[in-house]
Amino acid sequence: MNVEIALAKRMLFRAAPIYLLVPILFLIKSTDSFLTSLISGIIVAMGFYLGAFIMSYAAKISLNFYYFAALFGYFFRLIFIFGLLLFFKNIYPIDSLAMSLTVPIVFLAMLFIEMAMVIKRKDIDLDWANDNRSRDL
Repeated sequence: MNVEIALAKRMLFRAAPIYLLVPILFLIKSTDSFLTSLISGIIVAMGFYLGAFIMSYAAKISLNFYYFAALFGYFFRLIFIFGLLLFFKNIYPIDSLAMSLTVPIVFLAMLFIEMAMVIKRKDIDLDWANDNRSRDL
């Protein structure tokens, strides 16, 4: 089982209300703001899923490569996200306010939702999470 990919899919599913709510709030401003916010949120989601994909397959190769992917994969995902955002900015007349607010709101909301799920132990059905020997100490 690709644990990281399963977690990323769950994270995207749990954060779906955020991906819908933030663009709808920008719809009040304009249609361009709505589209900018929607596409910015999708780009952030793609970055999270790409990170899970990289980590999952790096873990199959070796533990050292997994550590390398964790460290440098973070920078690669940031470059990927910002590169796509800049590309989007060059091909579509965006609302800079909508983009600059959507990206951190969606990014941080996803992290806080996952933090809450980890604290509530919602993902104990995954292979690596069933080893809870440290809890018994």
